[in-house]
Order: sequence, then structure tokens, then C-alpha cells
Amino acid sequence: MLAALACGQSPVFVRKTKYLNGARAVVTHTIDDSTRFVPDCVDAMDKYGIKATIFVSTEREPISTLWPRLERAIADGHEIGSHSRRHQCKWPDDETFCAAAYSDSEIAGSRDDILAHTRQPYVWSWCYPCGNCAGLGFVQQRLAAAGYLVARNYPDEARDGHLVPNLNDWAANPYNAAYTQVAQKKGGIALSGNTDVARLNAKFDEVYAQGGIYNLMSHPQWLDYGPDAFYERHLAHIARRADIWYVPMGPLYAYRTLRDRTEVRRLKGPIRYAVSANLDPKTYNGSVTLVFLAPSTLRPVASGTPLPERSDGMTDRWTDQYYRREGKTLFVTVRPNTILEFRPLTN
Repeated sequence: MLAALACGQSPVFVRKTKYLNGARAVVTHTIDDSTRFVPDCVDAMDKYGIKATIFVSTEREPISTLWPRLERAIADGHEIGSHSRRHQCKWPDDETFCAAAYSDSEIAGSRDDILAHTRQPYVWSWCYPCGNCAGLGFVQQRLAAAGYLVARNYPDEARDGHLVPNLNDWAANPYNAAYTQVAQKKGGIALSGNTDVARLNAKFDEVYAQGGIYNLMSHPQWLDYGPDAFYERHLAHIARRADIWYVPMGPLYAYRTLRDRTEVRRLKGPIRYAVSANLDPKTYNGSVTLVFLAPSTLRPVASGTPLPERSDGMTDRWTDQYYRREGKTLFVTVRPNTILEFRPLTN
């Protein structure tokens, strides 16, 4: 392939990247509950460029005062996920409780509340209140029927099983999805918290070295804020790395399907490729990254619009379109269902 490029031949499509923009690893964050501490937590994340899924219960106050801040969070690259309407809990849970708690009003109603109060186009993510009912097949089926792509659990809080579930990739079952670790003080029915910054940072370092998905979970009401507090010290450690994709949990899971279902086909005539995915564009509204071997004299154009070049900066939006070069390797990030062309660069 490299020899062909040296002779000035056409770009050659190589592969789709595991993560957007060919990132080495992923950081995704989730925070739970409709409490007055949510704005403080989102403000802290924004200081460090961390993107999160903000799980809210849509009929628990002070949710009525949080909607304006949540709308701004969406514009800044966060996701609003559903934590039900009323956040019903029972320890231990049972099938009778779960059948009643996971009603259409709680599952679809909370989804519709988010869509009614924000301009978010879709609700990708669910979070099980108190971790209840996450392992039940009929509950998972109800969530899937309501259109959720992923449902995050909170396992065995009573015995501190929630502290480090140690998921460092996509969950095998997205409707019982764990996460890497908690960063928060003791709360709820837990025996302890997880606030040691050295330990938190070491776990991230382990996942980063493996090229995995670092999925951080917190409750805003069980955090301390400020640059000297454990939460922001940890955010500072994981923040603003050029080889990490910072993305909420729902769009991350949508990306996996979008990447897997996207087809790239060379067309006749000029240097053109059809990039297509037979998926609902509202649900799967993100971009995918395609790797080409391409001469430096060519520039990618998506559906007639030249793509901007990005040589540095964070990968922190899942719908942007651009390209970047690493020698003869060209990373092209585009939304599917487009015609990708390669045209000569002009000064």
C-alpha cells in the first residue's frame, strides 16, 4: 500500500478505529441523582473537560430548578440519562417490587420528561435506582423496548461491591453495565467510600495503559469540590489528554454499534467512497473514524464540504467531523450516510 501511495495512486481505506479519532483510550463519567449538588459537579467537570452522563430522576426535586443547567450541559457535550421518575428503592429487592417499580411511567415517562425539558435528541442511557433489579431479564427487556441502549448498575452497595466493579471495556451485557470505580465519600448503605487520590489515579493509569475504557462513577452529594479536594484532584489527573476520547456513556455505547454497522465502499469515477449505516440517525447521531493511507496532497471532503484539519486538541464531541494526519496515515472522522471524496489541497 505504501508503495502505491509513493507512486501517487488513490487513497486506500484501511479500517475503522476502535475509538473515535483513533484515541488510545476512553474516559466516560456518570453521576447520579437529582440533588442540589449537580450544578457544582458539572461545573467541576467542565473545568477539566470531562464529559459525563448525568442521571436524573425527573419527578424528584429539585429537578425543576436543574433543567436550565442541564440544558447548558447538553450544549457542552454532556448527556442527560434517566434515573427513573421517582427513584424507588428496596433492600433487598425482589421480583414483585421490580415489576411494579419498572412501570411504563417510570421507564418511558422519565425518558419523555427529559426530551420535553431539553433539546437532547435522544435518551440513550438508564441508571438503576439503588442498583435494584439490574440482573432481571424482564426489567432489561422493558428498558430495551423503551429504546435505551445501555443501563448502568450499582452492584452490592451493602457490601461495598459498588466501589471498584473493575469494568475496563464495554459491558458484555449493556443492560447490566458496570463501571471501573467509584470516586465518592461513604454514603447510602455503603460501608465505605473511595477517596484516596493515589488509589483512584493508579486505577485510571492501569486502564489507560491497557487502552481501555475508564468509566468513573460518582454521586455529587458525596463529593468535595475545589482544586485541593479528592474529586477535582482526580479529574485533573485524567483530564485534557490528546490521546483520550472524553464522551458520555450513552454515546459511547452508540458508537460501538455505529462503528460496527458502518460500511465503506469505493465508488467508480473520482476518488470517492460511500460511507453508510442502516441505523436511525437520531439514535446513532455520532461520527465514526476511518483510517486511510493517503498522499499528503489530498484533502477529504464530506458530501461536498471540505473537512477541517485538526492536528491537536481533545477529542470531546461525538458528532464533529474533521481529519488529522500521522505521516501517510489519514484519520477521517465523519458522520455516516455521506459521500467521502478526496480532492487536491489548494493554498
